[in-house]
Amino acid sequence: MMRVLVGCLLMCSTAVVATTMSTQPALELNVNAGSEPVCFYADQRYSKGSVIEMGKQLFVCEREKSFELNGRLSWQRFPLVPSDKS
Repeated sequence: MMRVLVGCLLMCSTAVVATTMSTQPALELNVNAGSEPVCFYADQRYSKGSVIEMGKQLFVCEREKSFELNGRLSWQRFPLVPSDKS
């Protein structure tokens, strides 16, 4: 009698577990996403070539070291072209 009761409980609990299992799709990670170098300012991401104003000075998001082709980016003072006063 006890074996029958335990067997019945096991079958019922298996049925409950089977109905509550999640069928969510597998999580896919793209390890290359977001790996491109960027500059940050005010919790925002900026790509290479972006220009912002901090104070009264313009800054451009450029390579940190001029000899690197795929290195870190940082904010560099924007090179202003001198006006021609002829």
